[in-house]
Amino acid sequence: MKAILLTCLLGLGMLFSHTSAAQTLAVKGQVVDASTSETIPGATVLVKGTTKGALTDSQGAYSIQVSGGQTLVFSSVGSRTKEVVVDKATVINVRLETDFQQVQEVVVTALGMKEDKKNLGVAVTEVKGAEIAQSQRSNFVDALQGRVAGISVNQSSGLPGASSSVVIRGISSLSGSNEPIYIVDGMPYNNRTFSTNSFSTASVIATSLENRSVDFSNRASDINPEDIESVTILKGPEATSLYGVEASNGAIIITTKRGKAGDIKVNYSNNFSVVQITKYPEIQRKYGQGLNGITDNTVYSYFGEPYKADSVMYDNITPFFQTGFSQKHNVSLDGGSDKTQYRLSATFNNSEGVVPGSAQTKFNVQNSIKGELSKYFDFDFTLGYTNDHVDRVLKSSGGPMIGLLVWPSGDDAEIF
Repeated sequence: MKAILLTCLLGLGMLFSHTSAAQTLAVKGQVVDASTSETIPGATVLVKGTTKGALTDSQGAYSIQVSGGQTLVFSSVGSRTKEVVVDKATVINVRLETDFQQVQEVVVTALGMKEDKKNLGVAVTEVKGAEIAQSQRSNFVDALQGRVAGISVNQSSGLPGASSSVVIRGISSLSGSNEPIYIVDGMPYNNRTFSTNSFSTASVIATSLENRSVDFSNRASDINPEDIESVTILKGPEATSLYGVEASNGAIIITTKRGKAGDIKVNYSNNFSVVQITKYPEIQRKYGQGLNGITDNTVYSYFGEPYKADSVMYDNITPFFQTGFSQKHNVSLDGGSDKTQYRLSATFNNSEGVVPGSAQTKFNVQNSIKGELSKYFDFDFTLGYTNDHVDRVLKSSGGPMIGLLVWPSGDDAEIF
Protein backbone atom coordinates (compact mmCIF):
# COMPACT_ATOMS: atom_id res chain seq x y z
CA MET A 1 0.00 0.00 0.00
CA LYS A 2 2.81 2.37 0.90
CA ALA A 3 4.62 1.51 -2.33
CA ILE A 4 1.52 2.37 -4.40
CA LEU A 5 1.03 5.69 -2.58
CA LEU A 6 4.69 6.62 -3.07
CA THR A 7 4.46 5.81 -6.77
CA CYS A 8 1.39 8.05 -7.16
CA LEU A 9 3.09 10.93 -5.37
CA LEU A 10 6.16 10.63 -7.55
CA GLY A 11 3.99 10.63 -10.69
CA LEU A 12 2.10 13.73 -9.61
CA GLY A 13 5.35 15.49 -8.78
CA MET A 14 6.76 14.75 -12.20
CA LEU A 15 3.51 15.95 -13.84
CA PHE A 16 3.50 19.24 -11.93
CA SER A 17 7.18 19.83 -12.62
CA HIS A 18 6.58 19.25 -16.36
CA THR A 19 3.57 21.62 -16.35
CA SER A 20 5.48 24.29 -14.46
CA ALA A 21 8.31 24.05 -16.92
CA ALA A 22 5.89 24.40 -19.82
CA GLN A 23 4.02 27.32 -18.30
CA THR A 24 6.55 30.07 -18.97
CA LEU A 25 8.82 30.40 -22.01
CA ALA A 26 11.26 33.20 -22.84
CA VAL A 27 10.41 33.77 -26.49
CA LYS A 28 12.56 36.07 -28.61
CA GLY A 29 12.96 36.82 -32.28
CA GLN A 30 12.97 39.48 -34.97
CA VAL A 31 10.23 41.23 -36.97
CA VAL A 32 11.02 42.17 -40.59
CA ASP A 33 9.17 43.52 -43.62
CA ALA A 34 8.14 40.69 -45.94
CA SER A 35 8.69 42.73 -49.13
CA THR A 36 12.00 44.45 -48.30
CA SER A 37 13.39 42.14 -45.57
CA GLU A 38 14.19 45.26 -43.56
CA THR A 39 13.73 45.20 -39.80
CA ILE A 40 10.67 46.90 -38.34
CA PRO A 41 11.44 48.91 -35.19
CA GLY A 42 8.58 49.80 -32.88
CA ALA A 43 6.40 46.85 -33.88
CA THR A 44 3.98 45.62 -31.21
CA VAL A 45 4.17 42.07 -29.85
CA LEU A 46 1.11 41.33 -27.72
CA VAL A 47 -0.05 38.19 -25.92
CA LYS A 48 -3.56 37.70 -27.26
CA GLY A 49 -6.30 38.16 -24.69
CA THR A 50 -4.00 39.93 -22.22
CA THR A 51 -2.41 43.35 -21.77
CA LYS A 52 1.08 41.84 -21.73
CA GLY A 53 3.27 42.93 -24.62
CA ALA A 54 6.59 44.25 -25.89
CA LEU A 55 8.00 46.51 -28.61
CA THR A 56 10.77 45.68 -31.06
CA ASP A 57 14.00 47.66 -30.76
CA SER A 58 15.89 49.50 -33.51
CA GLN A 59 17.00 46.15 -34.95
CA GLY A 60 13.48 44.72 -34.95
CA ALA A 61 14.32 42.33 -32.08
CA TYR A 62 11.95 41.51 -29.23
CA SER A 63 11.81 39.35 -26.11
CA ILE A 64 8.73 38.33 -24.13
CA GLN A 65 7.66 35.85 -21.48
CA VAL A 66 4.77 33.67 -22.68
CA SER A 67 3.10 30.39 -21.75
CA GLY A 68 2.93 27.44 -24.09
CA GLY A 69 -0.27 27.37 -26.13
CA GLN A 70 -0.79 31.15 -26.01
CA THR A 71 -0.94 33.27 -29.15
CA LEU A 72 1.39 36.17 -29.98
CA VAL A 73 -0.07 39.02 -32.07
CA PHE A 74 2.44 40.98 -34.20
CA SER A 75 1.34 44.35 -35.58
CA SER A 76 2.84 47.50 -37.05
CA VAL A 77 1.54 50.63 -38.77
CA GLY A 78 1.08 49.97 -42.49
CA SER A 79 1.36 46.19 -42.11
CA ARG A 80 -1.10 43.37 -41.74
CA THR A 81 -1.50 41.85 -38.29
CA LYS A 82 -0.09 38.35 -37.86
CA GLU A 83 -0.82 35.77 -35.13
CA VAL A 84 1.52 32.94 -34.09
CA VAL A 85 0.67 30.17 -31.60
CA VAL A 86 3.52 29.45 -29.20
CA ASP A 87 4.37 25.74 -28.90
CA LYS A 88 7.86 24.79 -27.73
CA ALA A 89 9.95 27.10 -29.89
CA THR A 90 11.77 29.87 -28.03
CA VAL A 91 12.80 31.76 -31.20
CA ILE A 92 10.02 33.08 -33.42
CA ASN A 93 10.91 35.31 -36.38
CA VAL A 94 8.02 37.01 -38.13
CA ARG A 95 7.66 38.61 -41.58
CA LEU A 96 4.86 41.20 -41.79
CA GLU A 97 3.24 41.94 -45.13
CA THR A 98 2.35 45.48 -46.25
CA ASP A 99 -1.34 46.32 -45.97
CA PHE A 100 -2.22 47.82 -49.36
CA GLN A 101 -5.86 48.20 -48.35
CA GLN A 102 -5.11 51.04 -45.93
CA VAL A 103 -6.73 54.34 -46.88
CA GLN A 104 -4.23 56.70 -48.50
CA GLU A 105 -4.34 60.47 -47.93
CA VAL A 106 -6.14 61.96 -50.93
CA VAL A 107 -6.29 65.65 -51.80
CA VAL A 108 -8.31 67.57 -54.38
CA THR A 109 -6.26 69.29 -57.08
CA ALA A 110 -7.27 71.01 -60.32
CA LEU A 111 -10.76 70.59 -61.77
CA GLY A 112 -11.89 68.44 -58.86
CA MET A 113 -9.42 65.65 -59.61
CA LYS A 114 -8.27 63.60 -56.61
CA GLU A 115 -4.69 62.47 -56.22
CA ASP A 116 -2.69 60.69 -53.55
CA LYS A 117 -0.79 63.33 -51.63
CA LYS A 118 2.44 61.32 -51.75
CA ASN A 119 2.30 61.24 -55.57
CA LEU A 120 2.19 65.03 -55.95
CA GLY A 121 5.37 66.94 -56.64
CA VAL A 122 4.09 70.23 -55.20
CA ALA A 123 3.64 71.48 -51.64
CA VAL A 124 0.06 70.71 -50.66
CA THR A 125 -1.70 71.20 -47.34
CA GLU A 126 -5.27 70.13 -46.59
CA VAL A 127 -7.57 71.38 -43.84
CA LYS A 128 -10.72 69.40 -43.12
CA GLY A 129 -14.04 71.20 -43.05
CA ALA A 130 -14.71 69.91 -39.54
CA GLU A 131 -11.69 71.84 -38.24
CA ILE A 132 -12.88 75.04 -39.94
CA ALA A 133 -16.42 74.68 -38.61
CA GLN A 134 -15.09 73.92 -35.13
CA SER A 135 -13.26 77.28 -35.03
CA GLN A 136 -16.67 79.02 -35.17
CA ARG A 137 -15.34 81.85 -37.35
CA SER A 138 -17.81 83.80 -39.41
CA ASN A 139 -15.11 84.39 -42.02
CA PHE A 140 -13.68 80.96 -42.82
CA VAL A 141 -10.39 82.54 -43.97
CA ASP A 142 -9.57 83.37 -40.33
CA ALA A 143 -9.73 79.67 -39.48
CA LEU A 144 -6.69 78.97 -41.69
CA GLN A 145 -4.41 80.93 -39.38
CA GLY A 146 -2.15 78.58 -37.44
CA ARG A 147 -3.36 75.50 -39.33
CA VAL A 148 -1.24 75.84 -42.47
CA ALA A 149 2.52 76.35 -42.49
CA GLY A 150 3.74 79.33 -44.52
CA ILE A 151 0.38 81.10 -44.66
CA SER A 152 -0.34 84.50 -43.11
CA VAL A 153 -3.89 85.71 -42.46
CA ASN A 154 -4.22 89.45 -41.86
CA GLN A 155 -7.41 90.71 -40.24
CA SER A 156 -8.39 94.35 -40.64
CA SER A 157 -10.11 94.39 -37.23
CA GLY A 158 -12.00 92.22 -34.78
CA LEU A 159 -15.38 93.76 -35.61
CA PRO A 160 -18.19 91.79 -37.28
CA GLY A 161 -17.82 91.56 -41.04
CA ALA A 162 -14.16 92.64 -41.00
CA SER A 163 -12.13 91.67 -44.05
CA SER A 164 -9.19 89.27 -44.03
CA SER A 165 -6.42 88.79 -46.55
CA VAL A 166 -4.21 85.76 -47.12
CA VAL A 167 -0.55 85.75 -48.11
CA ILE A 168 1.20 82.46 -48.88
CA ARG A 169 4.97 82.28 -48.48
CA GLY A 170 5.47 86.01 -48.13
CA ILE A 171 4.85 89.07 -50.28
CA SER A 172 5.91 88.74 -53.92
CA SER A 173 4.69 92.09 -55.29
CA LEU A 174 4.85 95.62 -53.88
CA SER A 175 2.30 97.11 -56.27
CA GLY A 176 0.13 94.17 -57.33
CA SER A 177 -2.06 91.75 -55.45
CA ASN A 178 -0.50 89.06 -53.28
CA GLU A 179 -3.77 87.18 -52.78
CA PRO A 180 -3.98 83.53 -53.90
CA ILE A 181 -6.69 82.44 -56.27
CA TYR A 182 -9.79 80.81 -54.75
CA ILE A 183 -11.41 77.82 -56.44
CA VAL A 184 -14.81 76.66 -55.16
CA ASP A 185 -15.97 73.32 -56.56
CA GLY A 186 -13.77 73.84 -59.62
CA MET A 187 -14.90 77.42 -60.31
CA PRO A 188 -12.77 80.56 -59.72
CA TYR A 189 -14.00 82.75 -56.87
CA ASN A 190 -13.13 86.45 -56.63
CA ASN A 191 -11.98 87.24 -53.09
CA ARG A 192 -11.04 90.86 -53.73
CA THR A 193 -12.76 93.68 -51.89
CA PHE A 194 -14.63 96.50 -53.59
CA SER A 195 -12.48 99.41 -54.71
CA THR A 196 -13.84 102.76 -53.63
CA ASN A 197 -12.08 104.57 -56.47
CA SER A 198 -15.35 104.58 -58.40
CA PHE A 199 -16.97 106.60 -55.61
CA SER A 200 -14.29 109.30 -55.65
CA THR A 201 -14.66 112.70 -57.23
CA ALA A 202 -12.83 113.63 -60.40
CA SER A 203 -10.19 115.56 -58.47
CA VAL A 204 -9.18 112.58 -56.36
CA ILE A 205 -9.98 109.77 -58.78
CA ALA A 206 -6.29 108.80 -58.90
CA THR A 207 -6.13 108.35 -55.13
CA SER A 208 -6.72 104.81 -53.91
CA LEU A 209 -9.25 104.79 -51.07
CA GLU A 210 -9.76 101.05 -51.03
CA ASN A 211 -10.54 99.85 -47.51
CA ARG A 212 -9.13 103.00 -45.93
CA SER A 213 -12.21 104.64 -44.47
CA VAL A 214 -14.72 101.83 -44.91
CA ASP A 215 -13.85 98.15 -44.52
CA PHE A 216 -15.47 96.19 -47.34
CA SER A 217 -15.43 92.49 -46.50
CA ASN A 218 -13.57 90.03 -48.68
CA ARG A 219 -15.92 87.95 -50.80
CA ALA A 220 -14.62 84.62 -49.49
CA SER A 221 -16.35 85.48 -46.22
CA ASP A 222 -19.66 84.75 -48.00
CA ILE A 223 -18.79 81.05 -48.03
CA ASN A 224 -20.50 79.24 -45.19
CA PRO A 225 -17.92 77.35 -43.08
CA GLU A 226 -20.55 74.71 -42.30
CA ASP A 227 -20.74 73.82 -46.02
CA ILE A 228 -17.01 73.24 -46.51
CA GLU A 229 -15.86 69.64 -46.88
CA SER A 230 -12.15 70.38 -47.25
CA VAL A 231 -9.72 73.17 -48.12
CA THR A 232 -6.57 72.38 -50.10
CA ILE A 233 -3.78 74.96 -50.28
CA LEU A 234 -1.36 74.79 -53.21
CA LYS A 235 1.73 76.83 -52.38
CA GLY A 236 4.12 78.66 -54.64
CA PRO A 237 4.30 78.98 -58.44
CA GLU A 238 3.62 75.27 -58.89
CA ALA A 239 -0.09 76.14 -58.76
CA THR A 240 0.35 78.25 -61.90
CA SER A 241 0.58 75.11 -64.00
CA LEU A 242 -2.89 74.15 -62.79
CA TYR A 243 -4.75 77.47 -62.81
CA GLY A 244 -2.65 79.90 -64.83
CA VAL A 245 -0.91 83.13 -63.95
CA GLU A 246 -3.61 84.18 -61.47
CA ALA A 247 -2.41 81.36 -59.24
CA SER A 248 1.18 82.66 -59.11
CA ASN A 249 0.58 83.52 -55.43
CA GLY A 250 -0.85 80.08 -54.71
CA ALA A 251 -4.32 78.58 -54.79
CA ILE A 252 -6.93 77.81 -52.16
CA ILE A 253 -9.21 75.03 -53.39
CA ILE A 254 -12.50 74.63 -51.56
CA THR A 255 -14.68 71.56 -51.86
CA THR A 256 -18.20 71.88 -50.47
CA LYS A 257 -20.22 69.08 -48.91
CA ARG A 258 -22.45 66.75 -50.89
CA GLY A 259 -25.32 64.52 -49.89
CA LYS A 260 -24.89 60.82 -49.18
CA ALA A 261 -27.08 57.93 -50.22
CA GLY A 262 -29.49 56.72 -47.58
CA ASP A 263 -32.39 57.95 -45.52
CA ILE A 264 -32.90 61.66 -44.98
CA LYS A 265 -30.68 62.99 -42.20
CA VAL A 266 -31.30 66.29 -40.47
CA ASN A 267 -28.44 67.99 -38.63
CA TYR A 268 -28.66 71.08 -36.44
CA SER A 269 -25.93 72.98 -34.63
CA ASN A 270 -25.64 76.32 -32.90
CA ASN A 271 -23.03 78.49 -31.28
CA PHE A 272 -23.23 81.41 -28.85
CA SER A 273 -20.27 83.57 -27.89
CA VAL A 274 -19.57 86.67 -25.83
CA VAL A 275 -16.73 89.11 -26.53
CA GLN A 276 -15.32 91.57 -24.01
CA ILE A 277 -12.38 93.96 -24.01
CA THR A 278 -9.86 92.88 -21.37
CA LYS A 279 -6.93 95.19 -22.08
CA TYR A 280 -7.08 98.91 -22.78
CA PRO A 281 -4.37 101.27 -24.08
CA GLU A 282 -2.32 103.17 -21.56
CA ILE A 283 -2.82 106.93 -21.86
CA GLN A 284 -0.60 109.61 -20.34
CA ARG A 285 -2.45 112.06 -18.07
CA LYS A 286 0.27 114.62 -17.47
CA TYR A 287 0.20 116.91 -20.50
CA GLY A 288 -2.79 118.47 -22.16
CA GLN A 289 -3.69 118.91 -25.80
CA GLY A 290 -1.30 121.02 -27.87
CA LEU A 291 2.24 121.37 -29.17
CA ASN A 292 5.54 122.61 -27.74
CA GLY A 293 4.02 123.28 -24.33
CA ILE A 294 1.26 125.47 -25.82
CA THR A 295 -2.36 124.44 -25.50
CA ASP A 296 -4.06 123.92 -28.86
CA ASN A 297 -7.43 122.15 -29.01
CA THR A 298 -7.34 121.86 -32.81
CA VAL A 299 -4.65 119.18 -32.86
CA TYR A 300 -4.54 115.62 -31.50
CA SER A 301 -1.02 115.87 -30.08
CA TYR A 302 -0.57 115.85 -26.31
CA PHE A 303 2.49 118.02 -25.80
CA GLY A 304 0.72 121.08 -24.42
CA GLU A 305 0.72 122.59 -20.97
CA PRO A 306 0.72 120.20 -18.01
CA TYR A 307 -2.64 119.49 -16.42
CA LYS A 308 -3.34 121.33 -13.20
CA ALA A 309 -2.94 119.34 -10.02
CA ASP A 310 -6.65 119.59 -9.22
CA SER A 311 -7.78 118.55 -12.71
CA VAL A 312 -10.44 115.85 -12.83
CA MET A 313 -9.69 113.11 -15.37
CA TYR A 314 -12.43 111.21 -17.15
CA ASP A 315 -12.20 107.75 -18.67
CA ASN A 316 -13.37 107.89 -22.29
CA ILE A 317 -12.27 104.42 -23.30
CA THR A 318 -13.68 101.92 -20.82
CA PRO A 319 -17.33 103.13 -20.89
CA PHE A 320 -17.26 103.34 -24.68
CA PHE A 321 -16.89 99.65 -25.44
CA GLN A 322 -19.76 97.24 -24.98
CA THR A 323 -20.02 93.47 -24.59
CA GLY A 324 -20.22 91.82 -27.98
CA PHE A 325 -22.58 88.92 -28.54
CA SER A 326 -22.94 86.54 -31.48
CA GLN A 327 -25.13 83.58 -32.28
CA LYS A 328 -25.12 81.13 -35.17
CA HIS A 329 -27.69 78.50 -36.13
CA ASN A 330 -27.12 75.92 -38.84
CA VAL A 331 -29.50 73.27 -40.15
CA SER A 332 -28.94 70.84 -43.02
CA LEU A 333 -30.59 67.79 -44.51
CA ASP A 334 -29.18 65.28 -46.95
CA GLY A 335 -30.04 61.92 -48.41
CA GLY A 336 -30.81 60.22 -51.69
CA SER A 337 -30.42 56.99 -53.59
CA ASP A 338 -27.39 55.28 -55.11
CA LYS A 339 -27.84 57.29 -58.32
CA THR A 340 -28.90 60.68 -56.94
CA GLN A 341 -27.84 62.45 -53.73
CA TYR A 342 -28.90 65.87 -52.48
CA ARG A 343 -28.07 68.27 -49.65
CA LEU A 344 -29.77 71.46 -48.47
CA SER A 345 -28.35 73.71 -45.75
CA ALA A 346 -29.22 77.08 -44.20
CA THR A 347 -27.21 79.15 -41.72
CA PHE A 348 -28.18 82.28 -39.79
CA ASN A 349 -25.43 84.33 -38.16
CA ASN A 350 -25.97 87.45 -36.06
CA SER A 351 -23.13 89.33 -34.34
CA GLU A 352 -22.82 92.54 -32.36
CA GLY A 353 -19.36 94.00 -31.97
CA VAL A 354 -17.64 95.59 -29.00
CA VAL A 355 -17.83 98.98 -30.76
CA PRO A 356 -21.35 100.45 -30.59
CA GLY A 357 -23.01 100.53 -33.98
CA SER A 358 -21.06 97.59 -35.40
CA ALA A 359 -23.06 94.47 -36.23
CA GLN A 360 -23.51 91.78 -38.85
CA THR A 361 -26.46 89.70 -39.95
CA LYS A 362 -25.73 86.99 -42.49
CA PHE A 363 -27.98 84.35 -44.01
CA ASN A 364 -26.64 81.51 -46.18
CA VAL A 365 -28.56 78.93 -48.18
CA GLN A 366 -26.94 76.24 -50.31
CA ASN A 367 -28.44 73.43 -52.32
CA SER A 368 -26.42 70.72 -54.04
CA ILE A 369 -27.49 67.69 -56.01
CA LYS A 370 -25.40 65.16 -57.88
CA GLY A 371 -26.17 61.94 -59.65
CA GLU A 372 -25.79 59.68 -62.61
CA LEU A 373 -27.89 60.16 -65.73
CA SER A 374 -26.44 57.22 -67.59
CA LYS A 375 -23.32 55.15 -67.85
CA TYR A 376 -21.51 58.00 -69.58
CA PHE A 377 -23.04 61.12 -68.01
CA ASP A 378 -22.91 62.45 -64.44
CA PHE A 379 -24.19 65.76 -63.13
CA ASP A 380 -23.24 67.91 -60.14
CA PHE A 381 -25.29 71.04 -59.47
CA THR A 382 -24.77 73.60 -56.70
CA LEU A 383 -26.78 76.74 -55.97
CA GLY A 384 -25.88 79.17 -53.19
CA TYR A 385 -27.43 82.36 -51.86
CA THR A 386 -25.90 84.77 -49.34
CA ASN A 387 -27.50 87.84 -47.78
CA ASP A 388 -24.94 89.76 -45.72
CA HIS A 389 -25.81 93.01 -43.95
CA VAL A 390 -23.01 94.69 -42.02
CA ASP A 391 -23.20 97.87 -39.93
CA ARG A 392 -19.71 99.34 -39.93
CA VAL A 393 -17.90 102.21 -38.32
CA LEU A 394 -15.42 104.43 -40.13
CA LYS A 395 -11.73 103.73 -39.83
CA SER A 396 -8.65 105.90 -39.68
CA SER A 397 -9.14 109.61 -38.87
CA GLY A 398 -12.89 109.33 -39.35
CA GLY A 399 -13.33 106.51 -36.86
CA PRO A 400 -14.53 106.68 -33.28
CA MET A 401 -11.18 105.69 -31.75
CA ILE A 402 -9.59 109.10 -32.34
CA GLY A 403 -12.18 110.77 -30.15
CA LEU A 404 -11.51 108.31 -27.35
CA LEU A 405 -7.91 109.44 -27.11
CA VAL A 406 -8.97 112.96 -26.12
CA TRP A 407 -8.70 113.06 -22.33
CA PRO A 408 -10.70 116.12 -21.22
CA SER A 409 -10.46 117.60 -17.77
CA GLY A 410 -12.08 120.32 -15.70
CA ASP A 411 -15.61 121.66 -15.82
CA ASP A 412 -15.83 121.47 -19.63
CA ALA A 413 -14.91 117.81 -19.74
CA GLU A 414 -17.20 115.42 -21.59
CA ILE A 415 -17.23 111.68 -22.06
CA PHE A 416 -17.21 110.93 -25.78
